[in-house]
Amino acid sequence: MAFQPNPSVNGSAFTKTVHSDTYDFIHSSKVDHVGRNVLITGASRGIGLATACSFARAGASQIALTSIEPFPTKVQESISEAAKNCSHPPPTLLTYHLDVNDIASITSAVEDITKTFGKLDILVNNAGYMPSPSPIAESDDETYWRTFEINIRGTYRMTKALLPLLLSTSDGLKTIVNLSSVAAHNLRPDSSAYGMTKFAVLRFTEFLCQENEENGLVAFCVHPGAIMTKLAEAMPKETHAGLSDKPALAGDTITFLAEGRRQWLNARYVSAQWDMEEFLGKKDDIVAGDKLKMRMVW
Repeated sequence: MAFQPNPSVNGSAFTKTVHSDTYDFIHSSKVDHVGRNVLITGASRGIGLATACSFARAGASQIALTSIEPFPTKVQESISEAAKNCSHPPPTLLTYHLDVNDIASITSAVEDITKTFGKLDILVNNAGYMPSPSPIAESDDETYWRTFEINIRGTYRMTKALLPLLLSTSDGLKTIVNLSSVAAHNLRPDSSAYGMTKFAVLRFTEFLCQENEENGLVAFCVHPGAIMTKLAEAMPKETHAGLSDKPALAGDTITFLAEGRRQWLNARYVSAQWDMEEFLGKKDDIVAGDKLKMRMVW
């Protein structure tokens, strides 16, 4: 029998209305990020590029992108066009061809960003890796552990390197958005490496918030949706038909949620598929019940 996700466990039904594409309430053309600086990892294509375009549409002034792959020409063109279509000047764009586990290249990029931008408002940790499905007993050691190196250690290293710049921006948003996944809550056979790393990102974010509460850090996790990206090609083929969400849904949701300092979101999991107007209406209940965090049920 094919694996069937359980909405009561994975949170997919947290709002009655769900979305597969961007919509009026969150559209980045209505969000204001004028004068703000953003860094997005894993941004040469897919969700990362869509997020960069969303911030450009919202008027972000300076955007830095990293990718383990070379940046195609269309990246700058897409971002500039997104800004112009919303009557904003194209943002200053910095691109870095780096591995999120290469400390030397990370250090060099951070030094350049600090020199060029002088501050940082938002870090979006989007870079990720998904291995092909495999039972634990038959998995390849190197491939299995690479998932942890990119999804966990990469997120940790980028966060550690950029945290001082984020926190030193006294009038900045001091916001980190970590990309997690509904896979953190789905016990899908043969997908243990990816599911575990995305679960660990949730807990990492909670520790990050606890340690930096007095510093004013805002950090939360976002499930981008079921999107057919190059990374998702590694998923079982029978799931591909269900990967029908649009990258703009993720990009606009992240841009919308990061517009203000939503400290009540600290350490919480949010799905881009949820209706954001309905979600915000649940704020008091979420805070009172300390919901959308990982806890033992007993």
